[in-house]
Amino acid sequence: MQCYQNGWDRGRLRMAASINLLDPLTFCSGHPHAVYDALRAEAPVYFHPGSDKQPSFWVLTRYDDVVAVSRNNTQFSSARGFRLPTDRKLDLAPEVRASLANTILALDPPKHMDFRKLLNPSFMPSALKNLEQALEIHTDELIGSLCAGETIEFVENVAAIIPIKAICRILGVPQEDEDKVFEWTNRLVGTDDPEYSPTLEQTNAAFQEVFSYSRWLLQKRKADPQNDLLTTVACAEIDGKSIDDATRDGFCMTLLAAGNETTRNSLTGSIWALTNNRDARSYLNSFPEKLPETVDEFVRHITPVIQMMRTALEDVVVGGQVIKAGERVVMLYGAANRDPAVFSNPHQLDLTRENAKKHLAFGIGIHHCLGAKPAAMQIRSILSRLLQRFPNIEAVEEPIYMGSNFVMGFKKLKVKLH
Repeated sequence: MQCYQNGWDRGRLRMAASINLLDPLTFCSGHPHAVYDALRAEAPVYFHPGSDKQPSFWVLTRYDDVVAVSRNNTQFSSARGFRLPTDRKLDLAPEVRASLANTILALDPPKHMDFRKLLNPSFMPSALKNLEQALEIHTDELIGSLCAGETIEFVENVAAIIPIKAICRILGVPQEDEDKVFEWTNRLVGTDDPEYSPTLEQTNAAFQEVFSYSRWLLQKRKADPQNDLLTTVACAEIDGKSIDDATRDGFCMTLLAAGNETTRNSLTGSIWALTNNRDARSYLNSFPEKLPETVDEFVRHITPVIQMMRTALEDVVVGGQVIKAGERVVMLYGAANRDPAVFSNPHQLDLTRENAKKHLAFGIGIHHCLGAKPAAMQIRSILSRLLQRFPNIEAVEEPIYMGSNFVMGFKKLKVKLH
């Protein structure tokens, strides 16, 4: 089904064909950018083999193709799966799969827009202003507790803390339960990681724990409404009807996990990127006031979400290739964000890049991440304070990544504060 053209580099084509997006170990060392480059050059609309449990699918690596599919809500659907699952994901309990199918990520228009309208007020600038003020206090306390010269595990001791406080405050989760949210995030996002989810039974149990907890909180909000997102979900009605339990489960699960995971990984990735890009470090040390303008470039360079997926509702041409009705299309954000047709010298962390805002790390179109603004706010606030106190902070070991084909998750990164 894959087309071959004269002049293609057979070596790069073999490299492109070596990728296995169904295997989370493909990303155990970060984004495989050399493979992305080979795919983009030799097979930009690539037909990827399936497995015993799922059919083959198309893979997009060019920026313009990812944008085209993301914006095309009439010919492509998220409702048949918003991300490429691993085979293990297909074996999750039916009630878990039902909740995953009822998140805002898995809804098409007009239902998607109905639910997005419910959530939008919690992410407007007026709502985020109070959040920013509260988080700045927490950030100052956190950075102030660190000691120059010490070596710490960055993910658990720094990167995870403020994002969890942020999403808990937006949702209305009690402060004493923040540690639970950290553990649940690891287990829900790390469903393919043997450390976080050794067995399928434990994976299903993690989802059930979150469902039980969120239902308990939603009942409390129904009885005693507060000014938070859980109250919005608890009291939500669409066309005069209350939303069902599976939908509430899916919303709470997504907001808890996705609400802090990408920020955590962007923060950790920023330290790893600075460790490996001395010119960028020198730039920030010389012009610390420029850091707020660099967040988009950090996020582009890191790209914390690996992929999203759509299903063609009819035959449609993408990048010169016919995608047939019912076929799946996987969009590789890490590849699109390093497309040389859009970003010059794309593998370089260039903190003066003029078009960094064009990055697709938070998606584009109707599914653009609701949490993009609070995420950028946290990255900007934490990095500026951290680098002000420890301008030469650096990783002293290679990062340990989460086993996942969905999130480029940092499990551990040992750094020295100096």
